[in-house]
Amino acid sequence: MALTFKRFAAAAGMAGALCILAACGKEAKPSPQLLPDAFQLPQGNHAFDNEIVAFKKQYGTYILYKFNYRDFAYNNTGYLSDTAALGDPAYVGQLIQVFKESLSVFPESFIKTTVPFKIILSSAIGAPLPGGAINVTTGFAASPEMLGIGWTKAELEQQTPEERKAFLASLRRYYMYRAALGKSVEMPNEFLALWPASISGITENNKYQFGMLEVQAPNRPDRAQDFSSYTQAIMSHTTAELEATILSPQKDTKGIVRRKYNIVLNYFREKHNLDLAAIGNRP
Repeated sequence: MALTFKRFAAAAGMAGALCILAACGKEAKPSPQLLPDAFQLPQGNHAFDNEIVAFKKQYGTYILYKFNYRDFAYNNTGYLSDTAALGDPAYVGQLIQVFKESLSVFPESFIKTTVPFKIILSSAIGAPLPGGAINVTTGFAASPEMLGIGWTKAELEQQTPEERKAFLASLRRYYMYRAALGKSVEMPNEFLALWPASISGITENNKYQFGMLEVQAPNRPDRAQDFSSYTQAIMSHTTAELEATILSPQKDTKGIVRRKYNIVLNYFREKHNLDLAAIGNRP
């Protein structure tokens, strides 16, 4: 985590410079809480609090179930539009175990270079609604420094085996999405070059012709989501399943999906010694 903490130290230096500017009568922009001692651990006296402290010592990552809006939403480019409810301690311990299970398929070297600065364990993540309600869609959120997991709730322990498998797939996808945003995983230029000239005309019926696995809102293009959608597809399906679906000539009529698929596979194998296809082919 040496590189990570160097970045945070640089942020601290910038914060100091901003304070000097403020003293000179200029308004300083808010600085994110990125110093290693930004949060007090443990946050409670539950058994899982010891695991959180141990995780911090091992990876330099804060796992927080008590937090405020700024802790969740602020990042170095502004604020997330989503909000998050505090984590329910009754399910925090279980979610930590599931999170560790999601990481177990990755080499330790990959985890150490990609784990985020902070992980927010919430009971709900989504768009804020009147009256304090939250419109939950995926139940996840990410920024360059933060991964938010909105599943400290009863539904977690009520998941069927198939639902748990799908949840782990989504969790690994958002782990990769956060890593791409934070640039601990670099999206290959060859992959980015295949981004469509326009996404405004892409629908569920023609998305594969443009090499897209998902339809995105034209006013919110997100290349990192596109990249992470490929990691999810590869890690959650066998090669045979992919060949029969998104890689088949019937769906991938222009061969762009296969090109992006191969770029993603080769990138992780060569740069991170990580075989995503092997994860998808696990029993």
